[in-house]
Amino acid sequence: MTRWMALGLGLAGLAATPAQADEQYFGYTYGAEVLPKGETEMELWATDRRGKDEGHYDAQDYKVELEHGFTDRFTVSGYANFVSHHIRGLDPDFERTDRDFAFQGLSAEFKYNVLSPFKDGIGLTLYAEPGWSRIHSVESEKGTEYELELKAIVQKNFLDDRLIWAANLTFEPEWEKEKEEVVPGVTESEWEKELKLEISSGLSYRLAPGWYAGVEGRYASVYPDWTNRLRRETYAIFAGPTLHYGGKKWAATLSYQPQLFGSPSPGRSRTFGEYECRELRLKIGYDL
Repeated sequence: MTRWMALGLGLAGLAATPAQADEQYFGYTYGAEVLPKGETEMELWATDRRGKDEGHYDAQDYKVELEHGFTDRFTVSGYANFVSHHIRGLDPDFERTDRDFAFQGLSAEFKYNVLSPFKDGIGLTLYAEPGWSRIHSVESEKGTEYELELKAIVQKNFLDDRLIWAANLTFEPEWEKEKEEVVPGVTESEWEKELKLEISSGLSYRLAPGWYAGVEGRYASVYPDWTNRLRRETYAIFAGPTLHYGGKKWAATLSYQPQLFGSPSPGRSRTFGEYECRELRLKIGYDL
């Protein structure tokens, strides 16, 4: 991750003019602006997730994204996703894993801008992301998983666009194919359903041309077998600083998100089954 951070800040420093209208000020919270018609952007994501309540856990998520503006309101993206895991001392919940780098899956992203924060006073964008995965991002186990991530994105600018506020509401159903050994040598497969709900928000202030610093937080929760009964299984609250630089061609965003607290349990104020102690995310964008 040190190499990723140095690369991102170094590339961002090459640019010298303000970024385009679709720049993203936060690592986890999307802004409402989209790419203009005919423009294409490539973006690299690297997320480092570390720490459970015991043992050793570190995982890295990587995304390579290509986004194109088909109209001034509608953009489409394609993602290739990769992952690495290093897990030990967490049996029986997590099997020991040493996976340096593996192809995880594919996803697509569709964004439609309803209102612009610059033209309409407040921004609103609707977002849909279907995806397929072959490796579980938390548990590291191999298996087929489908998901549909739906977002409502709101953005409001203040102080002549120097202060940016954004908020996202995310509704994400998932379907995971699980195998269970019913008798020795005989396995059965069934589809497990899970719903993830997340609320995120952030404030970012322009310190100098192209440079923004702020804070963002998010509430994440999980609802198993949600079509039968909507019952929350676990949740976590994350919050931390974010730094963004946008130039004419390059943009980079760095966010640090420690877990502040989560589902209460005896002797613990945080939750570690679905979530980690902290996350660090770097995003690098380049206009093609």
